Amino acid sequence: MEVTVIPSIWTDLRVDFFIGMIIGQIIYIPFSQGFPFIILSALILQAFSGARIGLIPLIYILVFLSLDMIKNLVYFENVYTQMMLGFVCYLVLICVSLIFTGSSALEGKALSLLFGAILSGAISPAMVYIVCRLQTIYES
Repeated sequence: MEVTVIPSIWTDLRVDFFIGMIIGQIIYIPFSQGFPFIILSALILQAFSGARIGLIPLIYILVFLSLDMIKNLVYFENVYTQMMLGFVCYLVLICVSLIFTGSSALEGKALSLLFGAILSGAISPAMVYIVCRLQTIYES
């Protein structure tokens, strides 16, 4: 769920809430439930993105699988780790999408990309907390 922040002032600034949700899914929800949810929600996001068919689900599934592989090496429940993961995953997401689309969309937008990555990293712990609360509420 990439959202434009203050569209009338800075249209290039986008914050990705979906990365924080993926991190929360990996921490609190088993793989058998989290992976299909990421696939279905990424397909829904694809419908509204205007990107190439299958690009958005592919990128988010790659993020999910890569984070799921390293979750035994890194302690994800730390807030600072979640912030760093959100920051890094946002930058990786943008770079991978630029590579797959073959565009040069970074011309003059590096500052907004960096600021969007910082904001995505800052919002990731809140999204992880929301996933945790939803999991504890619906699990009981």
